[in-house]
Amino acid sequence: MKLSYVISDSTKSALMEIIETSYRSIPQNFAPVFYNNQVIGSISPSCLMLIQELLDQDQNEFFLIQVTKDALILSNASSQELSLELKILAEFLRSKKVFSHWRNENFSFLREDSHEAFQLERAAFRGFGFISHAVHVNGCSEDGLLWLATRSDSKTVDPGLLDNMTAGGISALETIQSSVIRELWEEAGVTSNQLKNLYPIGSIEIRRPLPPNEVHHERIFTFDLIVDDDWNPTNNDGEVHHFQKYDVEDIVSLIFEEKMTQDAAVVTADFILRNLKKETLF
Repeated sequence: MKLSYVISDSTKSALMEIIETSYRSIPQNFAPVFYNNQVIGSISPSCLMLIQELLDQDQNEFFLIQVTKDALILSNASSQELSLELKILAEFLRSKKVFSHWRNENFSFLREDSHEAFQLERAAFRGFGFISHAVHVNGCSEDGLLWLATRSDSKTVDPGLLDNMTAGGISALETIQSSVIRELWEEAGVTSNQLKNLYPIGSIEIRRPLPPNEVHHERIFTFDLIVDDDWNPTNNDGEVHHFQKYDVEDIVSLIFEEKMTQDAAVVTADFILRNLKKETLF
């Protein structure tokens, strides 16, 4: 099925700007986090000060983590060893109320060669500014309408906002494919026989500060799923309040009115721009 949408040039430019500005600068007063001589994250001044106080104690449990007045340095060690020390550090910072939205779920930090450097609580990824990974699925019916999910009011992050039909973080030890299949079932009730219409699209890297101490840095792997007109998604994990289908005109308005999560807005803007007619309205 070939989709084709028509929007004005001004709307097209505005959607492109949403994507282009989704990768933002780190606050200048944040300190870099080094691993293997590369910057892999950033932490707030207050977070750095607390770490300094902890590591300055005569007896501490850290051999792979060092701190200077302007940087945090992680040694290149085995994933298991480094993960253990980072877990202790993250639990300490949690006790100081530095990190928010603790999830009791680990993410993997992957090196440039795709090997795992360490695992860490997903809330701490934001606290250290580490890049995490997620999957987002644009659920589109054959008539060209898009399914959007309204997030549950009990969600700790962005409760009640609109999201892509399926969206979720890739947990430690998951692959992109296993994660998207799991999320599709948990969040929308998508069955295995529908996966033949699941198309991998690409990835979008986003980054934005979350005052006062966090940075949301994520690579989103995007998919399109084409579903039958008479099919309805069904939530299985309690994270979605309800689903609704929208046409592109309504979705554009929802994006500009900031009714969608910022991540979903970027992914949806990309979907619309990918499926434009060659001719646009003036």
